[in-house]
Amino acid sequence: MALITEKPMAVFDLEQIVRGDLIWGRHSSWKEGKAGFVTSATEEQLIIQYYPGMGNVTNHFRILINEVRNGQWDIRWSADLKSIQEYNAKEDCKQQGTGGEEVDDSGRINL
Repeated sequence: MALITEKPMAVFDLEQIVRGDLIWGRHSSWKEGKAGFVTSATEEQLIIQYYPGMGNVTNHFRILINEVRNGQWDIRWSADLKSIQEYNAKEDCKQQGTGGEEVDDSGRINL
């Protein structure tokens, strides 16, 4: 019996999305999405800062990898607004017939 096992794990691909990228995200519980910019990007979560529409105030929301993997987020992002990337887990599930994400050999989720 092995003491240590290795499991592939879904993580954000930090070559695809980085701090400073513009992003739009809509959680499945929200009526409308929110646009902002990535202030922190780790393999487990993205932190997005956005303007909530009140004076000189900003707010933030988190996009967790487990929620993305479970199909709870629609996401669009861009580094330069010339090319816009999109990730919709529900459509991805239909196209691939799988759990909704592509996982490469290193275990990273490709958004």
